[in-house]
Parts: sequence; C-alpha cells; structure tokens
Amino acid sequence: MAQVKIGKTGYMVWLLATVCMAALGVTLTPEQALAWGAGMHVAQGSFILENLAMIRPEIAAILSTYPHDYIYGCISADIFIGKGYKRRDDHCHNWSVGERVLADAGNDSTRAYAYGYLTHLAADVIAHNHLIPNLLYSTPTSRTIGHVFWEFRADRFISKRHWMMASKVVSMHNHGNDTLIKNVMNRSHLRFGAKKLVFKRAVRLTDIITWREQVQETIFEGFRVLTRKRVNTLNNHSINLILDLFIRGREAVCMKYDPVGTDNTIHAKLIRRADQLAWRIDDATDLFPVPQEIQSLDYVDHETERL
Repeated sequence: MAQVKIGKTGYMVWLLATVCMAALGVTLTPEQALAWGAGMHVAQGSFILENLAMIRPEIAAILSTYPHDYIYGCISADIFIGKGYKRRDDHCHNWSVGERVLADAGNDSTRAYAYGYLTHLAADVIAHNHLIPNLLYSTPTSRTIGHVFWEFRADRFISKRHWMMASKVVSMHNHGNDTLIKNVMNRSHLRFGAKKLVFKRAVRLTDIITWREQVQETIFEGFRVLTRKRVNTLNNHSINLILDLFIRGREAVCMKYDPVGTDNTIHAKLIRRADQLAWRIDDATDLFPVPQEIQSLDYVDHETERL
C-alpha cells in the first residue's frame, strides 16, 4: 500500500497544532476533529449573505445588518476543540444548544451570530453523517490523520476569499458573541479563551499552508480520493439544508438529523474493524448515503459549483 504523503509544511502545521493542544490539555482524536472546516463554513455563510432574498425577510434583515457576526457564528461552534462525537446534552453541536444560543441572544448582532451557529449545525448534518463516516470507513488512514486529514482535504477546494474572511472574523472583537456562547456552554473565560486561541491559530495556519504550498496528492491503492466534484455536491446539500432551515424553521428537514453524527460515526468504525483488510473494501460512497428527503431539496441545484 502506498504511504500517505503530506508536504513538509503540512507536517509542521499538524505538529504545531498538536503541541498547542497538548499544552492546553486537549486530546484530539480523528472523530473529534472538524468535518467541514472553517473555509467551507464561511463559503456556505457567504452564499446565504449573497442570496438573502431566498430566506425569510426578518432573518435576512438581521444578517444583512450584521454580516460579520453571522459569519463568526458560522465557524465558532468548532472553537470547542475536543468536543468528541458521543451523544451528550451539552454537546456544542446539539440542536438544543443552537436553539438556546438564539433564545438567549439579547440583540440583533448576537441574533445574527446565533443564526450563524445554526447554519453551522445544519451544514454539519451532511459532513458528520455522510462525508466523514464514508471516508473513515473506506480509507486506511492512521488514527492521527483520519478525520483531520479529510477535513483539510475538503477545505483545500475553497476559494481564497473565504479563508481570508475566516481569518478576519475570528480575529475581530467578538465580546458580545463570545459572552453569549460561554454562558450557553457554561465555560469559564480562561477555558474558552484557551480554546479560541488554538482555533484562531489553526485557522491562520490553514490559510498559510493552503495558499503557500499545495498539499501533495495522497494516494491510497485501491481507493478513491476526495474529489472536488464530490465535495461540491455535498456542499450543495448543506446549502439546501441551511436554506430550508431559514425558510421553514423547526419544520425544516435538518431538524430530524443529528449534527454530531454519533450513530454513523460509531457504525463506520465498527464495520471498518470488522472488515479489517483494506482490499476487501470497495467503494463506500453510498455506505452512508444522503437521505432521499435531503436530496429532494432543490432550493439550489446539486451541480453548480459554490466553493
């Protein structure tokens, strides 16, 4: 089997991030990492901002007035590094947490942030239940690469402007939004600040590595790599879920699904272990298929590139 090849800068970024997290007492396993990365979440949020006529006018009015708060909300759910994939009431990717963020928002700027947070959860229904479980099952990556590596590979297709925006909003003064999410998640200022520092540096490091050095192509004998076409299709499903949420509210399709992806992640690990030998695994593209009711959403088509 061919060895996974990662550029020298890529290795140094991964090493530095690992050291920073270890210093803060954070253990990051593949299943605890991001799915859609910051670049993808910003791209999805930017699409909404550019197409506000497609959503409910009262939401559109808030987002148009506070676009940076909205984009910050689109990425800040992933500040809680080491969140895991097990089902917990206080998990930052639970719908109950997202709804509480919106309910506790005291003004339109924090409401814009809350809508961004909900945007993130809707998008991760696709990433955590379909993209990552399929790839964790079908690729013989090590425990230190798996989930993190595929998240990075997906985000490298994103336009540079989205990474620039991610770096910008995470570095802005976000006191009101940070206070809101700290209260909802019951996190101390010190604990939240440490996690945000790691996240901020990770976003900047990813910006550097993505645009100053292309990651070498990774080759897995007998396996398909993550293609731009596949990422684009799944991204369009995520956009449809977001639009549906901002049109139908609690009746939206995404509300039926777990943004954490607990069941599919566990199932992917179990059947991977059962199969064991990599050459027995053919193509897992449809092992965890996108449900028909999600595929049937057609606010946007599934083919046009929106990266």
